[in-house]
Amino acid sequence: MARLDSVEYRLLTLRLLLQWEGYLNRSRVANLLELGDVRASQWIQEFRNQYPSWLEWNAKSKSYHATYEAFKGMNSKNNAISLSKYLSLVNTPHVISDSEDFVCSAFPELSTPDPEIFSGISTAIRYKSDISVLYRSMSEPKSHERLITPHHLVRVGRRWHMRGYCSLNHDFRDYSLGRIVKLSILNMSKGKPESEDARWNKLLNVRLIAHPELTIDQEDVIKYEYFEGTSSRVVSCRAALVGYFIQDIRAATDISNHKPPEYQIAISNIEEILPWMFK
Repeated sequence: MARLDSVEYRLLTLRLLLQWEGYLNRSRVANLLELGDVRASQWIQEFRNQYPSWLEWNAKSKSYHATYEAFKGMNSKNNAISLSKYLSLVNTPHVISDSEDFVCSAFPELSTPDPEIFSGISTAIRYKSDISVLYRSMSEPKSHERLITPHHLVRVGRRWHMRGYCSLNHDFRDYSLGRIVKLSILNMSKGKPESEDARWNKLLNVRLIAHPELTIDQEDVIKYEYFEGTSSRVVSCRAALVGYFIQDIRAATDISNHKPPEYQIAISNIEEILPWMFK
């Protein structure tokens, strides 16, 4: 419970709740964070002392509501980080669960990684060790051994991958955690480090535009939703992940074949991106 004794942690937690739910009250704080009523009230009072202009008491709801001041200084870049922390805090439930939370995920987790596998890879990365894994793939469905030097865990859509150097293939590859049958940490590292992973270290600027075949009004919708009203948006992405990114946002890479309404966003600098797409 050391983190609960940190003023920084308490203030951040309540700030996330206030900014993403719009209010604070003792019941919500106590239930979410498993605190007693007295302790929850103390947390809120501490927050009020730190940010007096951010809260306004509402007698009808018996809650402190967020004022305009609570949202000043927030921007699209920081919002993505803040929202991720908030969703982690509330442990976003699946939409058909019995949770009383009103923020939920439309889909269940289909490939939640095994904690032992996940933590084993994390440990190997932290201590720069190789791992031996029994792995299954579409090209080799039978379990087979791979010797890997992992350097990152990456969430790709609904799946978790690890990125690392495979001594068998003599190349940096992505491996789905859901296809690892068994993992052993080795007390050495013979593979190549992250610094030699050219595709990982290469940053690409992906220029997103509304699909050229949308109507003017439809184009305005896309600009409002994704580009903050501008004509395009440039997103920086690692070359090793750019294929996953384009798949996830369902962006057209060939506007002559990828048509609306299935594709509403397009890549305008696809010639620069194609050499780095999936092999």
